[in-house]
Amino acid sequence: MLPLIQIPALGCDEGLYAPFNAALGIKAQTIIPIANRMAGCVDQILAQAPQEFMLMGTSFGGRVAMETVLAAPERVKGMIIIGAGPGPVVDQAAGLKRSARVRGGEFENVLQEMGDIISHLPGPRGPETMEAFRKMGRLMGPENFALQSDALAYRTDLWPRVAEIRCPVFYLWGDHDQFTAPEVGARIAAAVRCGTFVALKHCGHFPTLEYPEEAAQAVREFLLQTQ
Repeated sequence: MLPLIQIPALGCDEGLYAPFNAALGIKAQTIIPIANRMAGCVDQILAQAPQEFMLMGTSFGGRVAMETVLAAPERVKGMIIIGAGPGPVVDQAAGLKRSARVRGGEFENVLQEMGDIISHLPGPRGPETMEAFRKMGRLMGPENFALQSDALAYRTDLWPRVAEIRCPVFYLWGDHDQFTAPEVGARIAAAVRCGTFVALKHCGHFPTLEYPEEAAQAVREFLLQTQ
């Protein structure tokens, strides 16, 4: 089986994938890129990854994964993208303001605000997922969180390059994702050469925490077929 590299969401660590990996019965390598631009994040992934590998990324991590496959298509043999689109930043000023707030002593407030919408709270693991995000963010610390936030704020438009993605890609979304609409995932899946899109019901931005068993079941066949 090809090595699987997992890139967590903004402020998150390997805990984002632990229940999912347990349900799937796999081991994966987690890489947490810390840089203020996407290019720097990609450099860190490529420096730490084996020669050929598969990528799995959520939100910030999903965007880094897309940037990585475009930078080194010969090395990435398949991807799982969760809640991440290829579009440019919608409001750069807002993104930079978030980074400034984190650096200016409002880190806990930012974690609280993002946590409120990170999961589908009525779901069975909604509140648990919300608290898990905040805990991971605190462990990462404000400066590393702010650097990742900077990278998101400076991201560019990849839509013109989406058709260049040739490896198989599985797009997994929550149908109540408040950060990136499920329609974005469906659109990307239709634009790439070999894309599959699945949305989990009553799920927010973090399917691997909110519905780990269902998420594992959704991608199991894809992983087997991509080897």
